[in-house]
Amino acid sequence: MPKTANLESKRLILELKLLADVGLVGFPSVGKSTLLSVVSSAKPEIADYPFTTIIPNLGVVRVKDGRSFVLADLPGIIEGAHQGKGLGLQFLRHIERCRIIVHVIDMSESGRDPVSDYKIIQKELKEYGFGLDKRPVIVVASKMDEEGAIDRLKEFEKKTKVKCLPISALTEEGVEELLYRCADLLDKTPAFPLFDKDEEELENKVYTLPEEEKEFEIKHPTNNTWVITGDKIIKFYRMTNISTDDGMMKLLTRLRKLKVDDKLEELGAKDGDLVYLDDFTFEYFR
Repeated sequence: MPKTANLESKRLILELKLLADVGLVGFPSVGKSTLLSVVSSAKPEIADYPFTTIIPNLGVVRVKDGRSFVLADLPGIIEGAHQGKGLGLQFLRHIERCRIIVHVIDMSESGRDPVSDYKIIQKELKEYGFGLDKRPVIVVASKMDEEGAIDRLKEFEKKTKVKCLPISALTEEGVEELLYRCADLLDKTPAFPLFDKDEEELENKVYTLPEEEKEFEIKHPTNNTWVITGDKIIKFYRMTNISTDDGMMKLLTRLRKLKVDDKLEELGAKDGDLVYLDDFTFEYFR
């Protein structure tokens, strides 16, 4: 009987991760999709309710000086995203290859606390790992055209000690400056590894197929005698009725296809030598 190889089975889930240079992050409805639609030809869905964007959107951005980069509008993140809450990991996995993060914070009178939102997002990026908290970040204060936004921005910067770039996708205030900042940062920011130096590198295991069993082997026990061995060829022989012309032709065709004659000649077989295959014997002739 043929030997049974030790096989290992795995169920694999393959994920396609976006290749974007810059990733827009922030809570739902802070203006990421609107910004992407203003600076590129992308047409993301835009609405005034949370989680309008449920899949990442990509857009190619061209700066006036000729430089360009790929910008990704990533689904809104919430507290606990690194544990899979909300769109959670669906969001975070796509930012792994982004070299720059643009953190968008809503400064409108939406009822949200910009300071709390900023700290939550920063925590989620750090907790997720892959060095996301070490990427260059441009913090953007969005919706600056709305009433009271300037006062909220001043309060935010005072409490966080973080300098923001104020923009309005509606009036396009600050948008061009944002694009130049992104392009300048990309010029000096290399690609990041997919794991932190402080983290243990993911274990890599190489899977190889077992070496295929040979169809046959030839032994030479005595002068003028050759023996064809091998589980596969012997099994084929035993399943073939060589008492009929069709069966004999089937066996000979199989031996010819496997180039048994060529192997015998290579090993030094001579005309008239006896060749054994299980209980079948025939004379070798070139």
